[in-house]
Parts: sequence; structure tokens; C-alpha cells
Amino acid sequence: MNQNVLLTIAASVGLVTGAGGTWLATSPPSKEVEVVSKEVIAAFIKADPSLCPIPTVEAPTQAEALSAYRKAHAASPLVWDRNNMPEISVALGQCDKAGSGPGVACMTSVKISPEAQPIDRIIGFAKSASGEWIATIN
Repeated sequence: MNQNVLLTIAASVGLVTGAGGTWLATSPPSKEVEVVSKEVIAAFIKADPSLCPIPTVEAPTQAEALSAYRKAHAASPLVWDRNNMPEISVALGQCDKAGSGPGVACMTSVKISPEAQPIDRIIGFAKSASGEWIATIN
């Protein structure tokens, strides 16, 4: 082919490509963006909890945690007078899946007596085969 013909073809292709690119860049969008309110999102997640990306962790209630901790404390080999057990209270904080083993690990605030200063510590909780919560004290 003649060199002038090739040059003309190349220039024509360049002009068409440039015009098409300009049209794409300046054309208005074909669809409008719809803003979804928080209430609508919450309703969708409530209807189908699998839509929520945050996994939920099953944790003991305050009463279950207290009962499990008291049983674990009473079974400890460090308790020497089992007839005179202290008035233990446990306040649950944030719980998350245990890093090693089954169950959850919860931040707790433990008081050995009503007058004692609270001790913040992590306590593990897991469900036994009977469905009862068991505490693991490290």
C-alpha cells in the first residue's frame, strides 16, 4: 500500500478514537445513584442477619458468668477452706472468640468481697455438653 493511504487510515482511526473517548468522558451517566438510609440498611440486616459482615459471638449472661466463675473458683486447688467461700462478684465486659480452644474470652472485673477492689482480668467461658457455661481461670 501507498504510504499516504496508510497515514490517512491511521489519522482517521485516531480521530474516531479521540472523538469516542471525548464522548465517553463528557456524556452524562445513564443511571442515578440512590442514597439508602441507615434505617433501610438496618431493616435488611434484621430481615437477613447473614448480610451483616460482623460475626456474632455467643457469650454467657451476667448470671451465667458469675455461676461459672464461682464453680471454677471453688474447684481451684488454691482454695483451702471450701466451707468459707468469699462473696465473689463478676462484671462482664467485652467478649470475643477465644484464640485457642472453644468458647469465648471475656474481659471481666472480679471482686472477691463487696469491699474489695475490682481486679480486671480475662476469663475464658465455654459451654459444656449439657449446655452449662464453664469458666477457665488462667
